[in-house]
Amino acid sequence: MQTNKRLAAELFRSVFQDPWHGASLRDVLESCPIKKIFQKPIANTHSIIELVLHVNSWTEEILSRLEGNLPSEPINGDWPISKNETEEYWDEVKMNLYTNTKKLISVLENISDEKLNKIVGEERNAPLGTGFTFEEMIVGLLQHNAYHAGQISLLKK
Repeated sequence: MQTNKRLAAELFRSVFQDPWHGASLRDVLESCPIKKIFQKPIANTHSIIELVLHVNSWTEEILSRLEGNLPSEPINGDWPISKNETEEYWDEVKMNLYTNTKKLISVLENISDEKLNKIVGEERNAPLGTGFTFEEMIVGLLQHNAYHAGQISLLKK
């Protein structure tokens, strides 16, 4: 399987299907009780909705980079603030993540190996996520999503 198709399939599986490590991100989010979405049960932590906004911010930023834009902080910030605490807003936040993930998958399905092997940015900058290949960036997003899905799973208990 071509690298771009494999990465697209892995991203789809991790968010919408049945990844090897457990529940998909969508399954985790769709099973969150609404009463827990906005809570911060542990001091100095993020709420579930803040984690989802964060995951979506980086999904948008990676999509932007693959579309040819220079690497930067996500347009909505690294950790966007929740606008309100309604079920309708929660549904909107989830739908934005799902839609942006599908857009990213579509771009990945059509990207060249040459692009995947190019370096993101000019130098290694861990907070900005630069200094490695586009392929490594996508693998990093998969890891990032799994990490935060685990946090969300713990917060929803």
